[in-house]
Amino acid sequence: MQVVEDNVRIQREDSLEYYKIICSFPYQNHPIFYENDSVRKAYIKLLHHYAKKDVHYQKYYKPIITLYEHCFNIEEEEICKEQTSQSSLKLAKEIRKTRWKLEKAKLYVYNYKYMFFAHYLLLIYGYVSMDHPCVLDVTYKHNLKINYKDAETIVRFVNALKAGDFEAAKSYLNLKKFHYLRFYYDAYKKQVEFLKDVEKRYLIVGTMSSGKSTFLNSLIGQEIFPSQNEACTSKVFTYAHRPYIKHFIVQHDQSEFFDCLIDGVESTMNDLNENPLIEHVYVEGKMSDIFQVESRVVFIDTPGTNNSMNRSHEDITFKAIQSEQYDAIFYLINATQLGTDDDRRLLSYVKEHIENNSDKQVVFIVNKADEIDEEANESLQGLLESTKTYLKQNGFEKPSIILLSAYVGNLCQKVLKGEDLTRREQNQFDFFYDYFAEETQDLTKYATIPCAFQPEVPNDQREVKIKNKTYDIKRIYTVLQQSGIYQIKNYM
Repeated sequence: MQVVEDNVRIQREDSLEYYKIICSFPYQNHPIFYENDSVRKAYIKLLHHYAKKDVHYQKYYKPIITLYEHCFNIEEEEICKEQTSQSSLKLAKEIRKTRWKLEKAKLYVYNYKYMFFAHYLLLIYGYVSMDHPCVLDVTYKHNLKINYKDAETIVRFVNALKAGDFEAAKSYLNLKKFHYLRFYYDAYKKQVEFLKDVEKRYLIVGTMSSGKSTFLNSLIGQEIFPSQNEACTSKVFTYAHRPYIKHFIVQHDQSEFFDCLIDGVESTMNDLNENPLIEHVYVEGKMSDIFQVESRVVFIDTPGTNNSMNRSHEDITFKAIQSEQYDAIFYLINATQLGTDDDRRLLSYVKEHIENNSDKQVVFIVNKADEIDEEANESLQGLLESTKTYLKQNGFEKPSIILLSAYVGNLCQKVLKGEDLTRREQNQFDFFYDYFAEETQDLTKYATIPCAFQPEVPNDQREVKIKNKTYDIKRIYTVLQQSGIYQIKNYM
């Protein structure tokens, strides 16, 4: 009985991960994306009409439809509208219709029936045989006019993809009429091979308001995690970098379901954070493009340990230090609150844990270094020396230290993307635009390891305008670098 239950669990987990891969395809590059409205609608509506009969698709169709709705500009209600035999046949005729286009003095003849059939098979979890109802349903009953030999080739192509046999899958792409199937080949192969890479995992810890969530937001390049001044994160958030997607895949605890989020991400994260029944939230999305990371990286954000209103936050973080799988700890320290009792307690717990796990590195990130008041005789060098002394007193003899302003990193990225700033943000950015452009304020000079990463400044744009003010792109990248944000690349 236990073996049967384990097999069911494994199949459930495998199907969940499989549909996450399907939801990671770059549908904005799909040939249908560039078609007219009637073709796009026919394709997506018929796809759902056929696929909804499959038990696995029924379970995961919601996030898939969310992506189709966004990428192909079709309302969910229209996609899910019940089709009659006559209306589905009409849609099939639109898809199988022969089309022509002239490119570079060459005439191309094509249709979408083979691409549609492969897409449909990919929405069916697991191996598909030629006598599978889904094959018979599409090729014969509703008359896509795909002959047996072509249908067999596409079935073999899709099965090879699902099995990870990319050499075999590629061999089926030689015929010109199967040219569009390369989209699925490239998309699926890229996802599977990425997921085979070794994963590097980083645990983020710190006391309340050390800026952990702001730091994580700066790595993502978008403010999706709650980062107000009061204690924010109330549970563990795990963020996995997926370089090829532009949305977010969200799951919580051991749920059998996931969501695809495109809009309202921050609001959803707040709701999940405030839900007392949820202990752990898992998010998949890309890191910010400024870091140029294509390897597998995972960040695990934990609650601040000094929330007097909720002492369970400390328990959650201590448990994460003990039981989460990670390669290194990013320990955030508030530059304006060095050496508090709560921080010493957390330091002591981290020290005790890594003494029994010597392979785990601890990187100390002194955040909010921009708040050092030079007019009060404070200095960045003094901050570095004080941090070294403090850490040495707490058992860390040769600590790896980074000075950082995660907030400035966030501001710069908002400006680079042309996002609107509040009046306060604009005033602060204007200050940092000058402040961090000076070599004397370069935070990377105060790190224990020199920054090895040099960002690539894009050549296609020289300036960006925010509220009638013009900023130099190259200078913004200088501010980014000197804010310390790129130093994290030394440890990835």
